[in-house]
This record gives sequence, C-alpha cells and structure tokens, in this order.
Amino acid sequence: MIKFNKKAMQKFNQIPDDIKSKTLSNVYCSACKGTTTIVDFVATVDRNDLVLTGKCNKCSGEVIRLIER
Repeated sequence: MIKFNKKAMQKFNQIPDDIKSKTLSNVYCSACKGTTTIVDFVATVDRNDLVLTGKCNKCSGEVIRLIER
C-alpha cells in the first residue's frame, strides 16, 4: 500500500515519470547490503524534502529514500 499526504503527492507529481522509476528502484537496503526497489511506502515532506519510508522488495526490511528538492 502506498500512502501520500497532500504536500507529498504534489512534490511526487512534479518528478518526471522516468526519474520516479529510477528513484524508486535505486534504494539501499542495509539488510540485503545492496540496491533494491522500495515498496509499500509512505511519502511525507520534511524540511521541503520528499521522504519515502517503506519496505525492501527482496527482504521486506525497512528502507528510506530521501528526495531533495
């Protein structure tokens, strides 16, 4: 399940689709020790940066992706 608050949705929609895809599939998982895709994430805005908190699609460990704007 993917959840966005209003401000996070606005920021996420400003990102071009090809960049969104690359960003979501380029997340480091400390449990797997490698790059993975973030799934089941919650998107929020912190200090004007977009923060995605979700799960690794390989091991379901917690991963976070910060998108600075």
